[in-house]
Amino acid sequence: MRVQDILQKNSILIELASTDKQEVLTQMARYMVSLHGISNGDSIAQKILERESDMSTGIGYGIAIPHGRISGIDKLYMIAGRSDKGIDFNAIDEEPVHLIFMMISPANTSTDHTNILSSLSRIMSYEDVRTKLLAADSADSFLDIIIKSENKYVD
Repeated sequence: MRVQDILQKNSILIELASTDKQEVLTQMARYMVSLHGISNGDSIAQKILERESDMSTGIGYGIAIPHGRISGIDKLYMIAGRSDKGIDFNAIDEEPVHLIFMMISPANTSTDHTNILSSLSRIMSYEDVRTKLLAADSADSFLDIIIKSENKYVD
C-alpha cells in the first residue's frame, strides 16, 4: 500500500487557520470523520490527542505525522493539512510544523500502517518535496506532488 492509495484530493486542507496544535488536530480529525462517514469520530480525535501527548509526532523539517490505530474502522484513512504560519508541535528539531499528515488505521493492522509511515517519512526527507508542497496552490497540485515524489523516491 502507498500514500497515493489513501490520500485523496478532497482530504487535503491547503490552509489550516489555527496555530494551536490541539485545535488543528481536533479540526483535522473531525474533518476526516465527516469526509469518510466514520462512526466513532470522538474516539479518533481523542486517540490522536492522547498519542500526541505521549510523544510528539513532529518529526522535524516542518513535518508532523499524527497517527493512531483505532478500533471499529476497517481501512486506513489519511488527510493532509498545510499551515503557512506554522504550528508548535514540540517537534524534535523545535521548528514549527507546516505540513501535517494525519493517518488512522484499524487496530489490528500493522504492516500497511508501518509501510505508509515509512513511505511518507522517506518522501518528506527530500527538501525539494517539502518546498513544492509548501508552494502548492491547490489540493490538486499538492496531491500531484505527493504522487510524483512517491513514484520517484519510494520503491
